[in-house]
Amino acid sequence: MITVSLLLVWGMAGCTVARKPAPPAQPRTVVIPETTRVSFEQTDLAKAPDEIKDVAKALENTDASTWVRAGNDLYLLFSMSPRNREYRAEVTEIRQRNPRANFSWLDVQARYTRHDPGQTASNAPVFTVVRVGRLDRPVSGVAFQYTREKGRGPGQMPAAGPQPAAKPAPAGSPETTPRVEGEASIDEPAPGREITSPVKVVGRARHSAGEVRIRLVDEGGMILSEKTIAVGRESFTDFETYLSYGPPSSPRKGFVEIVAPARGKEQSLARVPVTLK
Repeated sequence: MITVSLLLVWGMAGCTVARKPAPPAQPRTVVIPETTRVSFEQTDLAKAPDEIKDVAKALENTDASTWVRAGNDLYLLFSMSPRNREYRAEVTEIRQRNPRANFSWLDVQARYTRHDPGQTASNAPVFTVVRVGRLDRPVSGVAFQYTREKGRGPGQMPAAGPQPAAKPAPAGSPETTPRVEGEASIDEPAPGREITSPVKVVGRARHSAGEVRIRLVDEGGMILSEKTIAVGRESFTDFETYLSYGPPSSPRKGFVEIVAPARGKEQSLARVPVTLK
């Protein structure tokens, strides 16, 4: 009788209750909004990372705007030329736009406002540095949209930078439409070349407006970097400059181009295809 009881207890101890298998993990769906507002803060160039200072050094005393990635942070950099040093770029809003699952870009709204030039040394470069806040995901480009200061006439403040107001025509003089003409060529980079930031641009240009814009755009036409330079109205001006941009996550097509104002629009003077890296 004792032996039977021990065998019964041993048999009960050896049996385990079968457990139901855990249900398979369900895929987690992450919904990314098409547009989100991004926070930002203006900072001092002296306190910015070295990468920002390097780009600022290349852009000083020019009318230019660009974006720079330093570590995990994204910065916007605005530079003013000596003739426009009484203006400052002011960012009013930044929105992150996500048109596709694998593509995102920043829409930056900015304006130029008058600033007392007496607060800055006459020979000191003028910059505005803005640190972009947390992003939903990495961006592949930045677009800058500018608004004019209230009270200014149309056409007196182009996107690349504010311009001095035009002098009024003498009383009694007939109103004429200025003739806009220009020519330009790009010697470097060569067409089809792979480029990295900053890209060196060498060429020559002339234009009746006295200035042209050296621009880097992606294949969709988004402006990645831009700089305004003064050129001869009749004779050619040779130039050498650099354009800085945030490198894409993978190589992509783009263009280096020279454009100029033409009766309220832009006139393309020269353009070469490149591969952005």
